[in-house]
Amino acid sequence: MWDFSKTQISLDRKLSDYSKIRWLMTKLVRNNRLFYPRVQPGAYLHLGSGPNLLEGFLNLDTQWLPGLDLCCDLRRGLPVANGIVGGIYSEHFLEHTSLDAARLILAECHRALMPKSTIRIVVPDLELYARAYVKSLDGLAVPFPNEYFVNKTGINRPVALINELFYGPGHRYIYDFQALLTALSDAGFIAITKCSFRQGSDQRLLVDSAGHASESLYVEATKA
Repeated sequence: MWDFSKTQISLDRKLSDYSKIRWLMTKLVRNNRLFYPRVQPGAYLHLGSGPNLLEGFLNLDTQWLPGLDLCCDLRRGLPVANGIVGGIYSEHFLEHTSLDAARLILAECHRALMPKSTIRIVVPDLELYARAYVKSLDGLAVPFPNEYFVNKTGINRPVALINELFYGPGHRYIYDFQALLTALSDAGFIAITKCSFRQGSDQRLLVDSAGHASESLYVEATKA
């Protein structure tokens, strides 16, 4: 949701910082082929980058912001040629799409990747949350995922945290490993593996944010 309340112009702010300017730029460049960069063979993609722009990646998102390489609606496909991409990274993006949209996006990732290349997906881990919740019901003192969570609901923290997981800003579908494995397998991927924070088969994809480490599921898969 765009915030139009901050419209007062300040000489201390860049013009591109204003939400209305970003909204207008998004309308102008999203899915506009005139603004598509040329994708070199072996390029690495970062899907759903938001403001976390990764050096050495082609950063893609649905909302324009300064420094973004490609503004596009990924539900309409990846605007890259078949078998040209060297690797794909996505962190806390897929849960913001419906399951149907996620399946389409993963199929597009499979199409775009070179054979033997890797996709690394990072999402909130339902299993971590569920196990912590059940243990709390049993009276066990266990650390909850997402140590940065601030409970503003006035009810007990475990219930508030579970609701935040499912109904947090823009969340549409929450995965455990089996659900993500099935989605990746249906898209054509093989060698689907549960990994851990900054551990995996492709060093260039080990760019996980430390702030998500306590709550995340890390999964890698390969195109045959």
